[in-house]
Amino acid sequence: MALVPLRQSAVAAWGLALALAFGLAALIPPLQSPDEIGHLHRAYMISQGQLLLGPMPAQAHSEEPPPGLGDFMAQVCRSGGSTGGMVDEALLRFGAAHLALVRDAGFRFSEQQLQALGQLAWSGSSRFCVAPGAGYYFPAVYAPQAAGLALGKGLGLGLAHSYWLARGLTLLACLGVLWLAFGRFRPNPLALALLLLPMTVFQLLSPTIDGLTTALSVLALSLFVQSADPGRSHTAGASWSLAACIFMLTTSRTHLLPLLALPFYLCWRRRSPRDFWLGLATATGALAWTLFALHSSSDTRVLRAHTTAQLLAHYAADPLAFGRLVMASLADPELSSFYQQSFIGILGWLDTRLPAYAYPALWSGLGLSALAAFSLQSLRRDWSARLLLLALALASAALVFLALLVTWTSHPAVLVQGVQGRYFIVPALLVAYAAGSGFGASHGPRRWLGLTVVSGFALCALGTLTLTLLGRYH
Repeated sequence: MALVPLRQSAVAAWGLALALAFGLAALIPPLQSPDEIGHLHRAYMISQGQLLLGPMPAQAHSEEPPPGLGDFMAQVCRSGGSTGGMVDEALLRFGAAHLALVRDAGFRFSEQQLQALGQLAWSGSSRFCVAPGAGYYFPAVYAPQAAGLALGKGLGLGLAHSYWLARGLTLLACLGVLWLAFGRFRPNPLALALLLLPMTVFQLLSPTIDGLTTALSVLALSLFVQSADPGRSHTAGASWSLAACIFMLTTSRTHLLPLLALPFYLCWRRRSPRDFWLGLATATGALAWTLFALHSSSDTRVLRAHTTAQLLAHYAADPLAFGRLVMASLADPELSSFYQQSFIGILGWLDTRLPAYAYPALWSGLGLSALAAFSLQSLRRDWSARLLLLALALASAALVFLALLVTWTSHPAVLVQGVQGRYFIVPALLVAYAAGSGFGASHGPRRWLGLTVVSGFALCALGTLTLTLLGRYH
């Protein structure tokens, strides 16, 4: 794909971003991101060639969990009907040790404990562990983490070094995808502000799939808005790259299934049969994987009398009931406050809030960024593409509620359980790309206004994130 030539200022900016990213990552101890243990275990399974999850082997039912893992990790080693795979026992001990930081905010490792963790080696003995929440994700999205763990184990590195290698490769992959995206289309101030949110950055720095899917979303949107512009060329490489991004996103984030519409829009707008066939192949593959994952994954963390398929059929027959549940959840004061705060950032295992002043300040910053981003430039030419992105954002947000309703909420439901604000970051990016042109199309005072707003937002967001991490973990 053709990239915008990098100027010296851009090279310096990316160098600074890389240094800041690795500096902030060093402030976050292992396994402090939500669901990181499940993601790490799934990545290890993939690194060992186990691409799909399965039920507990018959011979493992009589095995007791290794001693010293604690209640949570011992429970991870018991199936209870959930699907999972084989994990090295040393990786389990590594995870159990770092859960002390989750259980007790005042806990700090001693020098002796850190030294012991640094010397922890791969055991070569595996044990079945459940990872039901990770079973819905296409294995390729774990490529950086799996590569890091496989490389670390192959080189004879210990658990700690292997973990940080996997985390470093994941961060480099995220930044690399963002570099490709920015080279294709420079995002506007609102999109940049969303990428600078403490929650977004925290997940980018963690070895889960959140950072990579966010980066892939930015790349997909950059490819789309450039391809949708009739004044620009539309190459086969762009079509294939967009299809690949959409497949990765829709098979790892169910609520992003509406993105399957993007190639079909390009087919209509550009009169491109290539985009139609790529869109059809992508949609077929994504829907096939989704059905397979729903059928093959078993998650018994929430006991329900109905299957996911039964609940989907129920709400398909009565969509107004689904709408009422969404509105009730949004109107609930406690849930509404949680959505707003967890969109900006509730770090750790949802146990580390930012300072109270940060939430209104950063919401105000997002509002200023939206004003700086909004543009009527080229509206007559690209109104249909913008309208489509807004519609997809709304559909994606609705699917967040639907996915949690049919997989994580007991039936009959009063409110939708399990929804977090961070799930709406990609839908918000869709809105940002619909709002106006990127920095590459702005000039003069408007460009300087955008740079000023984004710079101020970055200082506030990253400064708040740094202080929160220092206070929580150091």
